[in-house]
Amino acid sequence: MCYRDFVYLFFVFSFFNKFLWYYLFKFNMGRSKVTCETKSAIKTLLKNNLSQRQIARQLNVSQNCVFLVSQKLKANLPLTNSVGQGRKKATTEREDRFLLKKMKENRTKSSQILAAEWNSSNQKQLCASTVRRRLLSMGYKTYTTKRKPLRTVHQIRQRIKFAKGHQHWLNEWNNVIWSDEAHFEVLNRKNRLLVRRLISETDEPFNFVPRVQGGGGTVSVWGCMSGGARGSLVTYTGRLNGPAYIKVIEHALPMFIENTFDSKQNDWVFMQDNAPAHTCKYSAAWFKKNRINVLEWPSNSPDLNPIENIWDYIDKGLTKLKPTTVYELQEMIGKLWCNFSPIRCQNLVNSMPRRMQRCILARGKTFNKY
Repeated sequence: MCYRDFVYLFFVFSFFNKFLWYYLFKFNMGRSKVTCETKSAIKTLLKNNLSQRQIARQLNVSQNCVFLVSQKLKANLPLTNSVGQGRKKATTEREDRFLLKKMKENRTKSSQILAAEWNSSNQKQLCASTVRRRLLSMGYKTYTTKRKPLRTVHQIRQRIKFAKGHQHWLNEWNNVIWSDEAHFEVLNRKNRLLVRRLISETDEPFNFVPRVQGGGGTVSVWGCMSGGARGSLVTYTGRLNGPAYIKVIEHALPMFIENTFDSKQNDWVFMQDNAPAHTCKYSAAWFKKNRINVLEWPSNSPDLNPIENIWDYIDKGLTKLKPTTVYELQEMIGKLWCNFSPIRCQNLVNSMPRRMQRCILARGKTFNKY
């Protein structure tokens, strides 16, 4: 055999090899689970006197599958799998209830820890994947815990009073200027704590992690928005007291008011939280001097402020972009702020009536969806 014949045979073999794999893939000759609908279709086609090869090509199943279905029909056996087939469960229903009880004692425990505690007190050994499957079969999935502010009884009463007093507002929310500060870090975006719960348990106390409002960051910004409008983003450094706060907003806020509202319109109000820099005498005197009406706001209520959703949008964007320097962080924050369209600002303001209702239903406590 010469070299030319060897090359020719090599290419012929390669061609038939590719054709064989294509044929197997096209007609699904591998092992796969056959549904009851497919078995019923095979039964119908067999009654129409089609050959097993024709049925296999038409339904894209193996010929052996058609043969097994025909054998079941001849023996008058049901097409569905018999009860008891397959691998047996590693735990009984009583043991599942015990496992659920152990999980509810501390919902933040991992599957490895639950399996280790089980194995230390039971003769039957379970792995972490088995524990995870048992909890999933009972409807308990793993979710990230949410942070909520620590509130006093007086603050909760303030929230209920505010929500009931503004539950009938509709278009009035468009005349509110929403403002807030935010702090972003270069690294260590947000620490997550996982908790197991049902979908219906989203507002239960164990689903929240207490936190104190505030906190430092590498880059600090102030921004404002209203229905269908977004203001400028101001970056500041250092501790924010009364004079520093007024220095941040003294140019951005009047410019936003002038560009957003008509000069004859005077029914708008300015919203800010009850941070010490906002409520001090220096800030109050500046608002009075510039004839800016401030909305009375309940303390520790970031879930009622729609601009908090923009900060969450920016934080998620930074998690994907992963800045490595302060300069990159500041540039990315500015771009993400500009990418948040005025239409989305309007949608956030439109959610205020729902937020009021949710706050009333939650009796002034933290709520999740609105």
